[in-house]
Amino acid sequence: MKAGFGIPNNQGVENPNDLVALAVRAEQLGFSSVWVREHIFHASYVAERLGDKPYHDALIILTAIACATEKVRLGTSVLVLPWHDPARLGKMIATLDQLSGGRVDLGVGVAVTRDEFDNLGVDFSTRGKRMDEILGALQALWTQDTPRFAGEFYRYSGLKFSPKPRQKPYPPLLIGGSSAAARRRVARFGDGWHTLRQSPRQFADGRRDIIRRTEAAGRDPAGLSFSLTLPMGFTGTQPGAAVQDRTALTGTDDDITETVRAYQSAGLDEIVVSVSTADLDRNTEAMAHFMQRIWPKL
Repeated sequence: MKAGFGIPNNQGVENPNDLVALAVRAEQLGFSSVWVREHIFHASYVAERLGDKPYHDALIILTAIACATEKVRLGTSVLVLPWHDPARLGKMIATLDQLSGGRVDLGVGVAVTRDEFDNLGVDFSTRGKRMDEILGALQALWTQDTPRFAGEFYRYSGLKFSPKPRQKPYPPLLIGGSSAAARRRVARFGDGWHTLRQSPRQFADGRRDIIRRTEAAGRDPAGLSFSLTLPMGFTGTQPGAAVQDRTALTGTDDDITETVRAYQSAGLDEIVVSVSTADLDRNTEAMAHFMQRIWPKL
């Protein structure tokens, strides 16, 4: 199992250069990947958390991190596909993949912030249909010299598209979410499942369902990757839930080690830990604590 760290671009850190510095430190400590999140407006729960503090752009931050690091993978947890034009996004991701030497992991989802969809002029009720279409469009844009794609919302034909991603056939498409619709998308389009705050029991159930659906779709599930983002806090207090029902990494070092082992046994390939704060010292201390005191026990 690999370990990733969630860069707090969504927590109101004032200076975006500090986020890049955190990613550099994550690479130095041995994390395999760093991940950013996406919202465009301060919608609903984002507004409650941030007030007037900044939520920095996911792909701009990853681009800066790509230029400051050498081997850590660059993940999105997740980009909200219905907000993006696939051709423009496809060019941005392909360029970032080339710039980084093929280090992009593209986590994608649909989001639930209806007020944000309204402000972006995107019909909330079509977000699932749009996401499916954009996934197909991206695959065409990245694999065909002169892409041909015809859908309800997007159509391409007759023009070359470049650059192509460095990774072949394209960066891993990791489908976010925990709904049945999300699991169906993994089976149809995905190279993996990237979910959030699922307990070991929930994750194991979802993984089995995805494998079953993938086989039913005529695809080999052996190549799928399974990753999960969890909040982390070294509270020193024993978690209230049994290990199979925990949805965060909290408690003593032994408690957190026990929880990570439960995910490992459930078939998790990568655990992404995050600290829900803009405090840079707390982020740095948590990274070091995890990699120096938890990870060696696994």
